[in-house]
Amino acid sequence: MNTTPLEQRAFAKNKISECLTERHLLLFGIIVQWFAQYELLIQEIIATISGSDLSTIIPLTRSLNFDDKRHALLELLYHGKVPLDQYDRISSYLRLPHNFTPLRKHITHATWVQSEIPNSIQPNWILQIPQSVEPLCSDLNAYTLDDFEHVAQTLAINHKQFSDYLFEVNLIHSHSAQL
Repeated sequence: MNTTPLEQRAFAKNKISECLTERHLLLFGIIVQWFAQYELLIQEIIATISGSDLSTIIPLTRSLNFDDKRHALLELLYHGKVPLDQYDRISSYLRLPHNFTPLRKHITHATWVQSEIPNSIQPNWILQIPQSVEPLCSDLNAYTLDDFEHVAQTLAINHKQFSDYLFEVNLIHSHSAQL
């Protein structure tokens, strides 16, 4: 039976989505939301350090992604009057979500397919790289549901500890809403 290119694309899309369960999609959403929570904390710190209102900082930083906000905050802390130990602690707390940004980028910018590793999925683009192209990153991992759950829990625990620390050293005025 001959199929049109449109039918072939529709079939491919259905095959791609077959590997994603509701649990995958829920965990994707949770992970993305934790990044949003970190971005809000960063904006709160910037507002506190600069003596501005959060409602002023949010529009100024809205177009920045997590890494850009993280970098802006670290630059502000480095050149500001924040003690070195606070800079180090904040940098350390933000290193954890920074290490998960490749996964967040896969979640938000890639389709997913079943991996050759049992019970795991991987970004679809990994399978479509021409042999002549060297990938920019070497984290060509497959992920299980347990991996996604671990990432979500790790982000949540780190966020809580980070938020508590920031409140303790008066860099935020109230604890941010959490999932």
